[in-house]
Amino acid sequence: MDEAPIAAEGGVAGAPKLPEDPYQALDELMSVVEVLCPVWPAREVFKEGSSMLL
Repeated sequence: MDEAPIAAEGGVAGAPKLPEDPYQALDELMSVVEVLCPVWPAREVFKEGSSMLL
């Protein structure tokens, strides 16, 4: 059992490409989310009170 697994040396080595503008990356991500879920799910109205904790 001294041998490495078949895919131990597989894959691609390299750093991920980071976007120049993080806000543009967020905007693009939110556009994808909007396409996948164009309508917000129904939810209950907030109960009366001054505390809105998650």
